[in-house]
Amino acid sequence: MNILSNILLVTFMGLIAIIAGMFEDLESDVASTSNPNSQVQLAPQVGKLHKYFNRAISGEPLMIGFMSVISGSLCYAFLSNDMNVLLAIFISSILVTLVQAILSITSYMGRITSQSLYNQPLFMDMLYKHIPTMMAFAFVTQFSIVLLSYIMTYLLVPAVSLSLPVVSALMGITLGSIGSAVGDIHYGAEKLYQNQEFGSGLPVSNSGNIVRMSSMGSNNSIDVLHFCSKFAGPLTGLAFGTVIFLSFWTTTVFKVEYAFIVSIILVIIITLLNYLLEKNTRKTYGKYQQ
Repeated sequence: MNILSNILLVTFMGLIAIIAGMFEDLESDVASTSNPNSQVQLAPQVGKLHKYFNRAISGEPLMIGFMSVISGSLCYAFLSNDMNVLLAIFISSILVTLVQAILSITSYMGRITSQSLYNQPLFMDMLYKHIPTMMAFAFVTQFSIVLLSYIMTYLLVPAVSLSLPVVSALMGITLGSIGSAVGDIHYGAEKLYQNQEFGSGLPVSNSGNIVRMSSMGSNNSIDVLHFCSKFAGPLTGLAFGTVIFLSFWTTTVFKVEYAFIVSIILVIIITLLNYLLEKNTRKTYGKYQQ
């Protein structure tokens, strides 16, 4: 019975992880935590004024890990005072979303005003459009991470022998790493560099030479979000969900020593599938360009 209930819990954890992954990647796209920030930051200095939201002060793993440890700590404090579980997770997610919104607003305004030397204006409509959207995605992400951490810490048998804030921090760092590695493959840079051949790299002489106009008006980070919601977001969710499900499925079904062997076999199978996928892709689309 324990195995059956644990498998159901692990399946549920995988579903929660898929939701967390999707919304985390989309949040980082609309609030711009990813790599294009350096080029967006540089653009006004080469005469390219823009309407992209530019927030990043760190990479996704640190950002999501930091927010997750706050929400996990708040939830732990609420639970210690006998608050209802779902209510504690809900309130802690709301509070950390507010923290993330304040960080985003101050980061964006600070960066843009520092570029006033190059006549880059501060567009207030960027705040009105992007901050509420970012907050919605951030709330779902944090709610999912804390709920996932709660199940690992209190419901799974055997439970993870770490406290809720620590598990939340680890889940946040893991999710941020996956979002940065998987979601960044299609993070909107394609829209920033439509004037260059895909996969050609970025010569130093073209730094900051970004595409700022769409078919109707100025490009902004909401356009990037629309682009990424078709592929990068769902793929990030699938990757995080697969990691969570397979990691706990092995230890749930098998004893520890057998789970270790099964995990190695899974890694070999996934590596082989990756090799076959890339080989088939190169056969279809040609070799890498020099």
